[in-house]
Amino acid sequence: MNAREAFPKVRYLPSLFDRLRDHDPRSPHERPDAYAPDAAAMQRLIQRDLALLLNTSNLGAALDAARHPQAARSAVNYGLPPLSGSLRAQHNASSIEKLVRETIVAFEPRLIPETLSVRVLPPAQPGSYNVIHLEIKALMHWSPYPLEFLVQTRYDLESSHASVDGRSGF
Repeated sequence: MNAREAFPKVRYLPSLFDRLRDHDPRSPHERPDAYAPDAAAMQRLIQRDLALLLNTSNLGAALDAARHPQAARSAVNYGLPPLSGSLRAQHNASSIEKLVRETIVAFEPRLIPETLSVRVLPPAQPGSYNVIHLEIKALMHWSPYPLEFLVQTRYDLESSHASVDGRSGF
């Protein structure tokens, strides 16, 4: 068995949203490989989609997850539970890490769930009491082998705004 047979070339498609967008509206046809991003482009797409996910509030307490478990894990409940207006003291680091991790596992299938880790980082500045800094690290599905995905996120509890940065540091 040669290397090509052992590691077949798999083309990963971007999200349906990205495939439906017309990047070149003047061209009547697109090449068949126009939709297949390289690894760096896929990492940028995942980073962008994580920013959208973390900047969206789900139904939270309005949905009885025990009574409607399928709705709780469907697109109807896309996003993080509402955290705006809450003080950081009300949410310890492990509960925030757990909420963010569960949200990513539910709505970002391009990251391998078993490798996903979310951890709260110490504040960059002493005066940022209601701002949480997170490190999100996982392996991204890719061929012939998974690739590392690492971003840092700044989440403001007062405005529910998250900024996702692919570089280390802010």
